[in-house]
Amino acid sequence: MRITLLASSLVLASLAAGTAFAQPPVPAPAAQPTVQSGVAPKAAQPQPAAARLSPSANEALQVVNSFMADMAGGKLEAARELMLPGAIVMANGQVLGDRDHYIDGAAKGDAAALGKVHRELLHRDVNVGPNFGWILSEKRLGQPGGKGEVVTETMLLAKSAAGWKITHIHWSGRTAG
Repeated sequence: MRITLLASSLVLASLAAGTAFAQPPVPAPAAQPTVQSGVAPKAAQPQPAAARLSPSANEALQVVNSFMADMAGGKLEAARELMLPGAIVMANGQVLGDRDHYIDGAAKGDAAALGKVHRELLHRDVNVGPNFGWILSEKRLGQPGGKGEVVTETMLLAKSAAGWKITHIHWSGRTAG
């Protein structure tokens, strides 16, 4: 019987605090992406987060947001399509498997937990080049304003003929203070 650390932490978080980490960005100053792709906004004119990103960075960000929304909605086949077949998923240093192993296994428990918990995006960095990029997100899992868990999520993406696809996911969590 193999129980993944991610599924366990999500289940415990949802039981203890009613929380989760798959949620599109919350439009708050701390939740806006930091531009790392060489396109800097003008300092005197604040812009919405999406306006500060290149079109390619916005496409990659949409893949990540869609993947997490699909997971939270239990749409595992749609989530699978956003990943390359060789994508590796890890949680807290443990390899959960490649795309199909993860989606056919641990993702079922993760999706069930994600559908029941409150999620808040705390911070996000986006960095994309012509064919490769990463998106780093920090999310709070728990009751609004309460204790819970903070999850750091790193997704690596590659651009293919079919558009951006996830090649690697790593989640790690810590108790929120």
